[in-house]
Amino acid sequence: MTVLKLKFSKILLIMGLCLLANQAASHHGWPWYTDDEFTLTATVVQIQFANPHDRMSVEADGRIWNLLLSPPSRTRRAGLSEDMIQVGDTITAYGHRHGDTDNLEMKTERLQVGETLYNLYPRRD
Repeated sequence: MTVLKLKFSKILLIMGLCLLANQAASHHGWPWYTDDEFTLTATVVQIQFANPHDRMSVEADGRIWNLLLSPPSRTRRAGLSEDMIQVGDTITAYGHRHGDTDNLEMKTERLQVGETLYNLYPRRD
């Protein structure tokens, strides 16, 4: 009976690890964003630097966009912090638009604030 419990425990452990790996892969994947490069110049209306990803809401052509930035540690490594951006600033975001064109969201790879370009995902160049 203990051998059966041990095998069952191993199976449960393996299934749990597979589930966690699948969730991590889907979270860090970009499948819902287009492959096409997208650029958006807009005015900052809200800033939210927090886990799991920093975000900004911006206005362009009378429409509010959600900019999904990188995780906070990656954003800081790129040299960008929340105090460098103010509501009302004009920014330019470079990245990939959401595949659902009704969803005004983009995954931002690089963000230009003033004259400075912050490369949030340097390996995706």
